[in-house]
Amino acid sequence: MSTSATRILREKVVLVFDFDGTLGPSTTEKLFDHLDLDYETFSEEVNSRMKDEMWQYALAKAEAFREWSHKDNSPLRKQSMEELGASYPLFDGVQDFIPRLKAHLQQKDEEIELEFVMLTAGFKTIPEASPIADHFDRIYGGELLFDTEGRILGAKRIITHVDKVHYIKQLKEGLDLDSPSELENTYIDHDPENDYVPMSQIIYVGDGASDMSAFQIVEKGGGIAIAIDPDKDEEWEGYDQMAEDRRVHNVASANYEEESELFKSLKLAIDRMTAEIKLLRFGVGE
Repeated sequence: MSTSATRILREKVVLVFDFDGTLGPSTTEKLFDHLDLDYETFSEEVNSRMKDEMWQYALAKAEAFREWSHKDNSPLRKQSMEELGASYPLFDGVQDFIPRLKAHLQQKDEEIELEFVMLTAGFKTIPEASPIADHFDRIYGGELLFDTEGRILGAKRIITHVDKVHYIKQLKEGLDLDSPSELENTYIDHDPENDYVPMSQIIYVGDGASDMSAFQIVEKGGGIAIAIDPDKDEEWEGYDQMAEDRRVHNVASANYEEESELFKSLKLAIDRMTAEIKLLRFGVGE
């Protein structure tokens, strides 16, 4: 029966993934290992800026990148970052988990669309060059500015972990994610009837305490958040910082293979949303 009392129907499920610690190990650590550079010294410099000069983390990191990139004979270039990305050591099963999830949904309903979004607070140069990048419909992350020789000049976009909340909100509303901090995007009077996708049809996957705000907005809106334990510890490091309203549906090891708990969790999340979409179809009539 069709009625204005029923919820809006959007025949899509959007899955949003972090990158570092979620789809693969830390890009900065791997980059410095790849280039045989001293990551501990780099990290100390970033932390010193944050502590002594009150820099924001992403900006402190970008400035340290710039300085290291301009050292004599430095191998830190855009080209070397993309080279690492092309052969990046993703977690088990990541290479093909997206086609497998799409095939799973096709068996249940051919009309519902799965959309995959990467949303990383890190710089996206390496993730965009990774083997998994082509499977994502959209990729958002911090952006570095390079000169003609590939040296880093600074950051032209940063995404903090708090910014992720705005990106998810605007993704739901169908607003311009290329300018998420613009006033018209942040404070626009948006009619939920015009949502691109309901929050209840968003799945967010992240790796720890830094994703708490994203977990909260998705879970509060009726969606599903799944936390990744990249170190496969019995005690997830984010647990002590997790307030009740930021709890997730599951915490799983970083393994995306067919029989893994994580992959089964993703399929179950999609199944739940698929069932709700099928129910909502009755609300718009057959």
